[in-house]
Amino acid sequence: MNKLEENRAAREKLSHEASHDALTGLFNRGAYDLMMESVDTKHMALILIDVDYFKTVNDTYGHAVGDRVLKRVAELLKTSFRSVDVLCRIGGDEFAVIMTRANSSMSQLVLNKMNRVNEILQHPKDDLPPVSLSVGIAFSDREDPQGDIFSDADSTLYEVKEAGRKGCAVFGYGKAPVNEEA
Repeated sequence: MNKLEENRAAREKLSHEASHDALTGLFNRGAYDLMMESVDTKHMALILIDVDYFKTVNDTYGHAVGDRVLKRVAELLKTSFRSVDVLCRIGGDEFAVIMTRANSSMSQLVLNKMNRVNEILQHPKDDLPPVSLSVGIAFSDREDPQGDIFSDADSTLYEVKEAGRKGCAVFGYGKAPVNEEA
């Protein structure tokens, strides 16, 4: 490899590291902020996701297991959403999905995706502990917005948490709990 190719490879590696989360491989908070400035805000959905009681996972099982849980969440999100959707880890146990070319007619589809992810996480087939997600969703074409799309998705996320966690809701539609076992 000549010097020019080495420099190009080094720049690409630095660029990737600057925009991606090292643990999960998803975009990081900085990349999320940039994308939110440039996304088509008339045709999108924002999905905010928290891993419920994640501190307890770290305290009980250790940080190595906690890291594996975060990687598992990231993997499930990658397989659940379209390649045009943008997946980010925006905080310790917080994720965001920016769905492009989306509108509120997709509400049930998104709820079904997130309920499926929650079901898989709560009944792991490996040696990871069961975890659940709280999810708040806001569509750009939502009726009666209370704020920007982030604040509406965030307030919906906190409604799910206050209602007992382990579920998801769309702004303006109320909580849609994960399917409970009988």
